[in-house]
Amino acid sequence: MSKGRGILGAVLLLGGTVAVAALIVSELMGPAGHGAAQATTASPPSFADSAAFAPSLAPTAAFAAVVPTSAPPTASKVPLVPVVSYWSTQRSVSMLDITRLWLGTEDAFAQTHFQTLAISPGDLGALAAALALAPRGSVQILSPDGIKAAVRADTTTLGLIPAGDVTPDVRALALDGVSLFGSARIHDVSTWPLMVASTTDGTFSIGAEWTLAAGGDVNLDRRVYYKADQLKYGPDYPWSAGYAFVPYYDCCGLDGSSLAVARDVGPAGAFRDRLADADLALVNLEGSAPNDWITRDNSLVFTFDPALLIGLRNAGIDAVTLANNHIRNGGDSGVVETCQNLDAANIEHTGAGADVVAARQPAWLSAAGLRVAVLGYSAVGSPNWAAPDRAGAAPLDPADVEADIRSARAAGAQIVIVMPHWGEEYSFALSSEQKDDAAAFVAAGANLVLGSHSHWVGAVQSIDGPAGPAFVDYSLGDLLFNLNHDTRSQEGVIATMTFSGTRLQQVDLQPTVMIDGAQVGLMDPAGDGAAVLDDIRHASRGLLDW
Repeated sequence: MSKGRGILGAVLLLGGTVAVAALIVSELMGPAGHGAAQATTASPPSFADSAAFAPSLAPTAAFAAVVPTSAPPTASKVPLVPVVSYWSTQRSVSMLDITRLWLGTEDAFAQTHFQTLAISPGDLGALAAALALAPRGSVQILSPDGIKAAVRADTTTLGLIPAGDVTPDVRALALDGVSLFGSARIHDVSTWPLMVASTTDGTFSIGAEWTLAAGGDVNLDRRVYYKADQLKYGPDYPWSAGYAFVPYYDCCGLDGSSLAVARDVGPAGAFRDRLADADLALVNLEGSAPNDWITRDNSLVFTFDPALLIGLRNAGIDAVTLANNHIRNGGDSGVVETCQNLDAANIEHTGAGADVVAARQPAWLSAAGLRVAVLGYSAVGSPNWAAPDRAGAAPLDPADVEADIRSARAAGAQIVIVMPHWGEEYSFALSSEQKDDAAAFVAAGANLVLGSHSHWVGAVQSIDGPAGPAFVDYSLGDLLFNLNHDTRSQEGVIATMTFSGTRLQQVDLQPTVMIDGAQVGLMDPAGDGAAVLDDIRHASRGLLDW
């Protein structure tokens, strides 16, 4: 038989089930010859007539026993999700890509960057029925866990698993621009492009999904204050940029280190939307916002104009931790007034207060009907710690943190988040104390540990605990902080966690960069943001088997 070259046509979505509505197949003719290449367009063929429709796509004997012409009557419709290695910079594929791999078209790798499609036995026939075509490409038949292992091991393998089997160790991709996970996820599962009648275990309820977006250090002084306040751009200005790229690097950071010169490329508000679209959003507010605030250019003493707090609220930030080494920069009264001004802005807070008891109280939030407790602690700068008779940050005493986690659980928290201010500045290094503390917090019942203070992004880790696998991000880096120590101090990530009830399903690390010291822009993970993700991946060696 002559070698076939296929070009796939339109893919239509019919009642949540995919049908290939048109297929153009060209044959390179052999010596016997059949004339010029022919184009055939038809209704979706059945397996019975697929050989007549396109001889090179006929079912093979290997698949005859596992591909039925219709789904088993006991199967229920579930979303089938494309997954890749967690560290892949790819974020989306199309139904056309999946069909190319399914059929093994000659251009499949060039068009998709994948060579193999991995699917479970319980979903194989369902996908065949949905596509109304027999498989001809390189298709691996594996269990859902085997599929996840395969995509982690080989970046040229694309997996398809039911949504209920998605876990944080792989990256779930958008399909035809539609996402099931993340802050931009759909809320009506019937609009998912690939609903199949699956017999694979894995429950999924889109109504139980919710997202949490977390950013690192936010400082409203220096150039942020200058542009928002003195130039009267307003409190929303720092949050109003879109995507950014770095056309060049300039001098000079500390000791002559280079600094990124980032440019906003829009669309306007895309950064703010990343936070606002999440069900909950958290950051570390690195300083106080007292009534008698003073801006000090190039100083390491920070007090913020309380009027700028409304920008956080408008950006969708629900709560802040105040547990850091700058919270007492406005004195005792500054700590108390910061809490009062956050209350007035309708922003929850934790990690600091009029005394140590107040500082250790959680911020209470809710999402998808769940009670969420957020706790903040500082291991840095003992002069800024609260005491029985002094306002300040909650000290990071591991025994106290564990007790507070258990108390939050006893008070009805179904999700507990710990936000420690810890570690070494301008370093990826982790101390044994940090790792031990993170493990202890998870063992006590924490679902997430989200760190700050190093001014660089840091390592991530997954730790099994009594509440299931917990995610630890040792440092989210600088989000909005005109520090300019070096390029890495201008960068950060927004970590967006997608939960199904209390079970963590996905973690997306979106790189960010400061623009002119006063705004934050999103960076393309496959472009300028790739260096940020590489830093996190390298820092995570030995902590993560993803």
